[in-house]
Amino acid sequence: MKAKKTFSIALAAMLVLSLLPVGYALPPMGKVEERYKVAKANYLKALEAYKGARQDYLKMREMAKREPKGVTFDKAKNFLLRSIDAMVAHLEMVKARVDIARALSEEEKAEIAETLDSYISYLEEKKQEAEQAGNREELVSTAKDVREKWKEARVEIKKITGKIIISRIDRVLERGEEIGEKLESRIDVLKQEGYDTTELEALLADYMEHLSLAREKRDKAKEKFAEISSPEDAHKLFREANAFIREANRHMREMFKDLKQILREMKKAELEIKGIGFLYAKGNGSAVIQGNGSVFVKGEGNLTVKVANGTVRVAGEGEKQENSDGSVTYLGFGRARISGRDLYVSVEGTNLEIRARGVGVAILSGEGTYRTAKAEADWSAEEVAYGGAQK
Repeated sequence: MKAKKTFSIALAAMLVLSLLPVGYALPPMGKVEERYKVAKANYLKALEAYKGARQDYLKMREMAKREPKGVTFDKAKNFLLRSIDAMVAHLEMVKARVDIARALSEEEKAEIAETLDSYISYLEEKKQEAEQAGNREELVSTAKDVREKWKEARVEIKKITGKIIISRIDRVLERGEEIGEKLESRIDVLKQEGYDTTELEALLADYMEHLSLAREKRDKAKEKFAEISSPEDAHKLFREANAFIREANRHMREMFKDLKQILREMKKAELEIKGIGFLYAKGNGSAVIQGNGSVFVKGEGNLTVKVANGTVRVAGEGEKQENSDGSVTYLGFGRARISGRDLYVSVEGTNLEIRARGVGVAILSGEGTYRTAKAEADWSAEEVAYGGAQK
């Protein structure tokens, strides 16, 4: 009677340590890789089998007084085996999730995989042990070992999940810092050119403040994740860390609101060059040229041209698209030469190089340098840097 009671308590404890829900593992960043999809599908299948075995075991335990003892033992063994299958499948899913976490380094991934593999190997050994169990005492002993190991594994999974979350936030904040520095440089250029940057400076200050607060909340969350060491404190600390993560995310959302507004304001500060003569410009972003004369442009991007009376020669491997307003867009152009009257040339992309001569207006948006000349032999001595809204 005592052995039977111990047997029931041990397996009941397994129920208390039931598997984590599917939503516990964070969804992958970007495109879901095939391995993760397969691992998740396997976990769902194993989880359903576990639930079925659990129901069977609970029913047979209630009927133990009227049914042969062997029936309850068989159901209990199946319950334990399906529990181990679900645990292993869950660990495999976490491994696959780590593999597609682009914010983690390869060294971090290898270290985590080694830890998870050790749990998987242990559980697979215990599964063999459970399959060979011939009596209640042996099965209860195996169940206790599995229970203790799963407690330890669950703590590790929470710590791994925290590491993935923190690494993703780190990546965003690092990029946010780089953007902040570039915005500051662009605003300085606009200020030197006489543009009123009061609003831009205020927006940038707000952006940097939210960046600092997001970093502060990230640090607090990281501390909480690092404190997780036992099943008793894991849930509480993980919940507290998540609260800081939510705050960090809120500040990052505010950062990007400021960023959008800054870019809208910068768009109003596009560099406009008017006159007669020659223009040479290079950079990344976009440019619009209107007037009479000729334009040579090369780069990687899209080109739209409209000429009332002239010629257009385009070379590249892209596609040609005719528009309803009479203009033509070349998607993925390489180089082009346009000449004539009332020409309109719009280009956007990277590694752009533009040479224009004639009379008209050029609007440069993005970042790069330009030079002008009234006559071909009279170029300005130095290239002038410009910075506006990149498109």
